[in-house]
Amino acid sequence: MQQKSSFDVAVVGTGLAGLAAGLGCAQQGLSITLIGQRPTPTPPSAFDARIYAIAPASVDLLARLGVWSQVDPARTSAVERMRVFSDSGEELTFDAYGATVERLATIVEESELQRVLEAACDYQPAIARKAVAFASFSEAEDGLRIELADGSALIARLLIGADGANSAVRAAAGISATVKPYGQTAVVANFACERPHLNTAWQWFTEEGVVALLPLPGNHVSLVWSATASLAEKLAALPVEELAHRVTTRSGSALGTMNVVGAAHSFPLRLITVQRLISKRLALVGDAAHVVHPLAGQGLNLGLQDIAQLLDVIRARETFRDLGDSVLLRRYERPRAEAIGLMRFTTDGLARLFVIDDPFVRRLRNTGMAVVNRLVPLKNALIRQALG
Repeated sequence: MQQKSSFDVAVVGTGLAGLAAGLGCAQQGLSITLIGQRPTPTPPSAFDARIYAIAPASVDLLARLGVWSQVDPARTSAVERMRVFSDSGEELTFDAYGATVERLATIVEESELQRVLEAACDYQPAIARKAVAFASFSEAEDGLRIELADGSALIARLLIGADGANSAVRAAAGISATVKPYGQTAVVANFACERPHLNTAWQWFTEEGVVALLPLPGNHVSLVWSATASLAEKLAALPVEELAHRVTTRSGSALGTMNVVGAAHSFPLRLITVQRLISKRLALVGDAAHVVHPLAGQGLNLGLQDIAQLLDVIRARETFRDLGDSVLLRRYERPRAEAIGLMRFTTDGLARLFVIDDPFVRRLRNTGMAVVNRLVPLKNALIRQALG
C-alpha cells in the first residue's frame, strides 16, 4: 500500500514538545506526520536524570490531551513549598497552603512523560510516524514540501518545528537565533536522603553556584547544581561518595546524609533568543523557540504553553482560514513572544545578579530576598505567575 504523502501538519521533533503538539493537532481531526527517531527509553527501575517541575497550567494541557491520568502517580512528587536561601542565610519561602493552591508544581521524570505521550500518539490513527531526520523544506502549491534525509518527501499545510535548541527547522527557515553561553554547567544527579523532604523544593545561592534539590517519590531528591564550567567538571568527575558528601555539606545537611542513586550528568547552560517564532506556514515551539536558564525550572512549562496557545489558535480559526495562514500564525506568536520575553528577562536577570561577586550587590540582593519574604501579597502574586 502506498504511503500517504500529504498531511495537514508535519511536526519535526519527537521529544515532549513534538509529541504533545502532534497529539493535540490530531485530536482536532487533522492529519499529522511526526518526523524524527524515537528516543531511547529509560529503564523503568531507575530515576531519570532529567526531571521537570510541571506547573498547574501545563498539567491542564496534558489533561486535555488525555495523558496526565496515565502518568504513574508513584513516579511523581508534589511540590507544596519552596525554600530559597541567599549566600548570607536569608530565606525566601513560597507555600502552596498560604497561596490557597493545592501544590506549586508536580515533579515528573522526562521518561514518564515521554512514555505516556508516545503511547497516546501510537494509539492515535491520525498520526503517521517518519523515523528519519528532517533535511529541508520549500514552498509548494498548496503547502510546504518537506524533504527527509532518506530522500523521501511529503507535503504539509503547516510545519511545526519542535526539534530542540539546535533546531534544523529554524535554520532551514532562516530564522536567526542568538546564543549566549552562561559559562556555567548544570550537574544533575539523584539522591536518597536521610530525612523526608516533606514535598519541599530547596534552593541555595552560594559562592559555588546555585544548588537546587527537587523532591522525588519516597526519600529521594534530584540535584541541579548550576556551577562554573570548571567546578562542574570536577563535581561530575567525583566518586559518588564524595559527590554525596559535597552535596550534603553544601545543603547544610538540611535533608541529612545523602547517597547518590545512579550516575551524575552535566550539560552547559545557555540563553537562546530567537528572532521570531513563525515564518510562512511554520511555527516554532519549545526549545526551538527559546532556551532560558533553568533557575526557575520553567523551560518545559514555557514549551508546553507554546503548544497550548498554538492549539487554541488552530481550534478557534475561521472556517475559511488555512492552517498556514500568516494571520493565524501571528495570533500564536504575539502572546507567546510577551510571555517568553518576561521569563527570559526574569531568569537571565537573576542568573546574572547572583554571580556578581561584589559586597554591595550581595547586601542588596540579600536584603531584597528578606523584604520579599515579608510581603505576603507579593509572594502570592509571584506564585500565581509561576502557576501559569
